Amino acid sequence: MVISTSKLTGERQTKMFENPQSLVHATNDELFSLETEFVNQIQLAGAQKRFNWFYPRIRALKKLADEQKISEISTLNDLAPILFQHTVYKSYPLTFIEKKKFDKLTAWLDKLTTHDLSSIQTANCNSIDSWLEAIETQSEIHIVHSTGTTGKLSFLPRSESEMENFKNAFYLFIEVLTGADPHKTKMPVFFPSFADGRQLAQRVLSRFGPILAGSEEEYHTAIPGFLSADFMSLAGRLQSAKAKGELGKLQMLKALSYNKGELIRLKRNRPKYMAAFFDNMVTNYRGRQVFIMGTLTSMIDAALEGEKQGLSNVFASNSAIVTGGGLKGQTVPDDWYERICKFYGVQNIRDGYGMTETTGYCPSCDKSHYHIYPHFIPFIFDNNGQVLPRNGTQTGRFGFYDLLTESYWGGFLTGDEVTLHWDDDQCACGRTGPWLEKKIQRISEKSDGGDKISCAGSQEAYDTFIDYLLDLEEE
Repeated sequence: MVISTSKLTGERQTKMFENPQSLVHATNDELFSLETEFVNQIQLAGAQKRFNWFYPRIRALKKLADEQKISEISTLNDLAPILFQHTVYKSYPLTFIEKKKFDKLTAWLDKLTTHDLSSIQTANCNSIDSWLEAIETQSEIHIVHSTGTTGKLSFLPRSESEMENFKNAFYLFIEVLTGADPHKTKMPVFFPSFADGRQLAQRVLSRFGPILAGSEEEYHTAIPGFLSADFMSLAGRLQSAKAKGELGKLQMLKALSYNKGELIRLKRNRPKYMAAFFDNMVTNYRGRQVFIMGTLTSMIDAALEGEKQGLSNVFASNSAIVTGGGLKGQTVPDDWYERICKFYGVQNIRDGYGMTETTGYCPSCDKSHYHIYPHFIPFIFDNNGQVLPRNGTQTGRFGFYDLLTESYWGGFLTGDEVTLHWDDDQCACGRTGPWLEKKIQRISEKSDGGDKISCAGSQEAYDTFIDYLLDLEEE
């Protein structure tokens, strides 16, 4: 499978240097066969171009870079001190939402994007959903938000061209996992969640699901309607407060009480929706090749329910079952993987590693490793926030720079501890380039809920940066 970069035409190689975003137009075989030095050169050239373009356009980046005394990118490690911590896109005070100060929330987001949001009118906004609608109707960006399981939603802006980049990266990801080219192979798509919404999964599947399926009629979701950001915010804060034993202290229950009714209605109707979705899937599509994408917990729940009904080998063996998200603390049988495969009738299920901040995901291979696309520049940090060598096998906090972003700075320091193998330890599947072991752990879980982030540069510089994000009176 290995292809030398010499087999790429000079024109293709030049295009990659001039525009790293063209990486998503290469094939998977090409991207996972590029020589290490060639990838390093592309990534450095891309990082230099992106920093020079973003620096005068994103005020928060300029503030952090100035504090860290970064004025140019000479080496890849120069990016390390200016990776945004994973909490930055949810660093706004919750009072902005609870007290409906959406003008302040807009001013906060305005510091984090290349798009000018200063003229956005929010006087009529009385909810997160209405605020997001105002942003999208009065500007050129879409907003993607996280699941909010920690109690706050992250908000990330994406342009139309970024959504197209995501589509191309998503198609590459699907092809690695399934062996099928989404541009050519069409099959019924099942997504056991809401039909629409601004959370990343809904954004991706509502936009590209019907294309993957070949028609709207062959794209199936479990729950009709729109997944409300206000609902997600409330649900996340309830979950977080319950875990901390602080449920009785939540003042925001009054501020968002209208969503409490929605929470109750969904809890009451969800079993009915899921039962109809499941029945349609196993009755009308049995024996067919299908594409199913959902969380791991939803896959297990479906398999266990199917077993109760005596069902197994429901779909054609070449069906694509794609999952992610981990077990989320759910107690499952030891042989859950084998039982999922038996129920769906496939030899394996595949997953990927990514997050709301990334353009696409890192696909898993048949050796159970996650492979990192060249448009991601990976970093591993030790407990003191120092960058570990880019060779051998390194374990520590994962950071990355995404070369495909345009509306927001693509550098992030995550909350995950990973083990990364660099190119001198090639995966047995034959793909070149860095790869991650499947065991990925949240640092907060490892440290009993704490996650003291030490950035690669001065902590004082980063504290000043955060203060700048929250200082909105002068705007």
